[in-house]
Amino acid sequence: MSARNITRHTMLGDTLLTLTSNFQKTLRHINNNGIPNGCVLWISPCSGIYTVGMKNPVDIIFIDKDRKIIKMLKNFPPDCFADSASGAIGALELPPNTLAETYSHTGDTIELVPG
Repeated sequence: MSARNITRHTMLGDTLLTLTSNFQKTLRHINNNGIPNGCVLWISPCSGIYTVGMKNPVDIIFIDKDRKIIKMLKNFPPDCFADSASGAIGALELPPNTLAETYSHTGDTIELVPG
């Protein structure tokens, strides 16, 4: 699966990671190395994001049921907690600077593409 910003016609990541299988191994890798370029971590449901234990910042977007970005956090630092946005059904964690590089903004529509 991949994640695209269909409003901007940009690819957020060509590999969509989830925490449903091998989540401990996935989290350990992300904590130690950050989210790999080209990858996006989908977390749903999501009431908040914490970056405790991470060594690198991440970009975070919260999306609603219509897959619209309702909250964005660019280069969110390690060892912090971010509350979800009202109406969010999930969040995407991305490598730092992905949101700036893809010109993503609040209100954009995100598409999760089966792969």
